[in-house]
Amino acid sequence: MIIYDIHPVNPQKRSLEAAAKILSSGGGIAVYPTDSVYGLGACVTNPKGIDKIAKLLEKDKERPFSFICSDFSQISRYVKVSNTHYRLMKRCLPGPYTFILDATNLVPKRVMPKRRTVGIRIPDCAVTLELVRLLGEPLANTSINIDGELANDPEEIREAVRSEVDVMLSAGPLENPEPSTVVDLTGTEPVLVRLGKGEWNESIV
Repeated sequence: MIIYDIHPVNPQKRSLEAAAKILSSGGGIAVYPTDSVYGLGACVTNPKGIDKIAKLLEKDKERPFSFICSDFSQISRYVKVSNTHYRLMKRCLPGPYTFILDATNLVPKRVMPKRRTVGIRIPDCAVTLELVRLLGEPLANTSINIDGELANDPEEIREAVRSEVDVMLSAGPLENPEPSTVVDLTGTEPVLVRLGKGEWNESIV
């Protein structure tokens, strides 16, 4: 595993470019910071990388993939977004939210074998957003658990995933680590699935 120590606010472009090359050309998988917790991901068009993560998740089927996108244009390629959905998500993103929407045909079946929905994220995290921009496509993402707990310490993560991950972007321990707030937008009204780091109240809805 290659490890790059990276600045959380002004990430070094050379390190990001090297990580993007590993992900896009080598079927690699990566660990990276987000605005909630550290994530584990691969390019959505890279079946080899997605398959690696899917095999890791066989031990924990409650951890589905979400897509980390760089902007709303990218989001609209992979999920069906109404004007109402767009206005709601615009108030929350970038931020620590995951919105579940109906998937388009561009979403690989390996990511969602038993459902036609996918969670979408635009995290407020310079490192991950710039990485996704360099890739030109979303990351199929999941959180990292160690012994059933969400992982935040890069040193612990490194030891836990050393033999399975190709590259790690280490930005140090994250401030106030907490899972993202998950909202289901597949019905007529938004449904709060999990209250996490992102606030959820009437002013947002």
